[in-house]
Amino acid sequence: MKKFVLFCTTAIMSSAGFAQSTGTVTTEEQIVITGARSRNVGGLQVPDTTKAKAVISQELISRQQPGQTILNVVNLVPSVNFTNSDPYGSSGGNIRIRGFDGNRISLTFDGVPLNDSGNYAIFSNQQLDPELVEQVNVGLGVTDVDSPTASAAGGTINYRTLIPTNDMGVRVNAGIGRYDYYRFFGMINTGELTSFGTKAWISASHAHNDKFKGPGEISKYQFNGRIYQPIGSNGDFISLAGHYNRNRNNFYRNPSVTDLRGILGSPEIPPTTVVPTADAPYLIGYLDGAQEDRVVAFDNLASCNRTVPGAGVQNDNGGTGPNGTGPNAPAINGSTANNPLNSSSCSNYFNVRINPSNTGNIRGQSKFTLRDGLILTVDPSYQYVLANGGGSTTLAENSARAKGANQAGPGKDFNGDGDFLDTIRFFTPNNTNTNRVGLTSSLIWEINPHHRVRVAYTYDRAHHRQTGEWGFLEANGDPESVFSGRNARPVLNATGFQIQQRDRTSIALLNQLSGQYIGKFFDDRLRVELGLRRPWFKRSLNTNCPIQATNGFAYCTDEPILARGTPIVANPSAPNGSIPIFINLGDPIPTGTNAAKYNFLYAPFKAKYKYGKILPNVGFTYNFTNAISAFGSYAKGFSAPRTDNLYNAPIVTVKPEQTNAFDLGLRYTTGRIQAQLAGWKIDYTNRIVTSFNQDLGISIDRNVGKVNTWGFDGNVGFKVTPHLTVLAVASYIHAKLQDNIALQAVSFNPATPTQTPPAGLVFCSAAPTATSGPVQACAPTAGKMVAETPKWQYGGRVQYDIGPFSLGAQAKHVGSRFATDVNDVKVKGYNTVDFDLRVGLEKLTRLKSTFLQVNLQNAFNEFYFGNLSTQINNAANPNFAVGSPRTISATLDVGF
Repeated sequence: MKKFVLFCTTAIMSSAGFAQSTGTVTTEEQIVITGARSRNVGGLQVPDTTKAKAVISQELISRQQPGQTILNVVNLVPSVNFTNSDPYGSSGGNIRIRGFDGNRISLTFDGVPLNDSGNYAIFSNQQLDPELVEQVNVGLGVTDVDSPTASAAGGTINYRTLIPTNDMGVRVNAGIGRYDYYRFFGMINTGELTSFGTKAWISASHAHNDKFKGPGEISKYQFNGRIYQPIGSNGDFISLAGHYNRNRNNFYRNPSVTDLRGILGSPEIPPTTVVPTADAPYLIGYLDGAQEDRVVAFDNLASCNRTVPGAGVQNDNGGTGPNGTGPNAPAINGSTANNPLNSSSCSNYFNVRINPSNTGNIRGQSKFTLRDGLILTVDPSYQYVLANGGGSTTLAENSARAKGANQAGPGKDFNGDGDFLDTIRFFTPNNTNTNRVGLTSSLIWEINPHHRVRVAYTYDRAHHRQTGEWGFLEANGDPESVFSGRNARPVLNATGFQIQQRDRTSIALLNQLSGQYIGKFFDDRLRVELGLRRPWFKRSLNTNCPIQATNGFAYCTDEPILARGTPIVANPSAPNGSIPIFINLGDPIPTGTNAAKYNFLYAPFKAKYKYGKILPNVGFTYNFTNAISAFGSYAKGFSAPRTDNLYNAPIVTVKPEQTNAFDLGLRYTTGRIQAQLAGWKIDYTNRIVTSFNQDLGISIDRNVGKVNTWGFDGNVGFKVTPHLTVLAVASYIHAKLQDNIALQAVSFNPATPTQTPPAGLVFCSAAPTATSGPVQACAPTAGKMVAETPKWQYGGRVQYDIGPFSLGAQAKHVGSRFATDVNDVKVKGYNTVDFDLRVGLEKLTRLKSTFLQVNLQNAFNEFYFGNLSTQINNAANPNFAVGSPRTISATLDVGF
């Protein structure tokens, strides 16, 4: 059999060096193919672009944990911090670039946008198998001129798949590791199938591991394929690729501040009476060995006490006994819901804390030379998503929601025991189903070798169906279907109405035009790029359920709902929030004992929002010598409000976030050294947060002002000898909020001579007076560091190759981070060290490209908190994810 070829040709790889769409590849390929400047050192390439970017090739990707999410390797790029939820990469994670979170970063796959069309979230566990990635490139805070996104305020990550090889070949690998990990991957390259050069590859993989803490497992299946048809000899082609990914994951339980207080006690986490401040924050992660063990032992429960249907009362949200009506068993880690003897513990049962997802896409790419100097590229795509995040809810059989339209009836016997006395637990995830079509196309005119012009168009339409169908649980607490009542037996109330927690349809539509001019001057030493993109972005919203005015959540019901203006009267026997009543946007929310019994609702509504901005994108490079160059760029970015922000009320006036990003730097690039040092500044305005409106008495989304960010980042790759390669990265980030955030209304208190704000807050302006009425109290966020953003990060990699042996070691330091916007919770920094050893087996097996690879992650077993679920302040109870401990795996990779 012919030699198996893993990499594309040098020319093809270089032409994709820092681009995303086929149009960008084609436009910039002559720029990138510049001799020494296109070479990489140890898998790291510093591309000769006007923006601060870094490219990581398959050479370095392949040395990471096989099957690991592709986002993990970008931790070797300065100013980037990716925190993984699991050592094998199939359980999600968080990413930040220069202080911007993942929702504000554009992620594309062969030019196809992967951010969720509704909330822009990045799902790191659903990415392409790393064996199939040709290269991944990171734009540090700056978008490309044709970026097909409405969310990129904080940078881009783009990765591209391998092109099929001319020769037939097979690659298979199998790995095992700690936590009962195993993975299989197989790929077949067909080689050229026809005299026209048609070629293809197909691949499949399966990975499985137990969680490193708590019960549950993580399972992933993935299937990929690509067919490639070259046209002529000038680089024209047509390509069609497909991808399908199926994840079935149990969540890790990430302790909150309250949980840590219950686990460790108030000496470690001060009691609630001690209000932290930015000057004296709660310190998280400064633990001894015994405390670390107790935190690791805290997770979801392996079993729960489901009630048994029968005569009398059963309570799935109660205490002990088969009916859940016995006394509560003692609290564990501060809560009775952590004791599996109590039926209320089923809220923490591991098989309702799940994250199932089915995702797939079809990607087309093509390039056509219409005549000399005139090129057309066309990249269509289709994406499918079905996913949810698990969860459970209890409902009384005789509740108003169970009775529905027949409030005079007894309710609904959900468990079939002949009475209406019970409180039953249901599986209640929020399902998201997306069908998304897109197109990116460019027309490129090479006027002459020194001047090139491009016009590009992007179309992206996502049909976003968000539902929350309730489903039944088995006797042991497992859901009948991971997609609940959508794919299994639905939960119906007494009148046959399907109970769910949301029912809405959204259309996200992006039309975008962009243009770019590239000119070379002074014997090609100076390159100037002038770009402009203009997105027209529209969201069409339709909620079939009323929206609760106090929190923005849907309330789907067929209960009778009181008309607007119905008098608020005493209902002493009614539970709080149980009487639905309509109000209009702008109506004050009544307060007091009587009003507390009511649930104030906006009627179902439709809404349309349009956003757009002219976004310049300019830059230059200047070559002082063949090795030394300078670069600079300016780009304006924007991020339209997310779907969830816009469903909070019938009219939402929040504006898109905007950025102005500036880069200025130097590069030194030769065949042995790839180095870059950049200073940067990003002005960030219209930051969106959820905060309190004292006039309406509700929380709404609003723009709260500016974020000031600046810093520097640098990286160097050095081929010291033919056997020794050294990579080093470092970054400093200064990212501070400029404004306070309004959280609640405060009225004048005549009983106190001096008016004081609630603990941990400040008055946004003046204190209330006897005649002023309520005033705003603010979280003191002005001047505070952006949450989850370390000031300092640094690290690197050393690789030594000798004969069939190759040993790599890489390390990273992440400085301390704040878990809140007011900086009253501070998380300890951490250091991780990974090793990889590869032993070539070609001579032993007589098979080309065959090796054994051992990966050791977190070699010194550092305890740390990785992902942070940040909040405005400590009172909102942020969460902390334990980083994965020392993990070893071995993979046999065979190519022939």
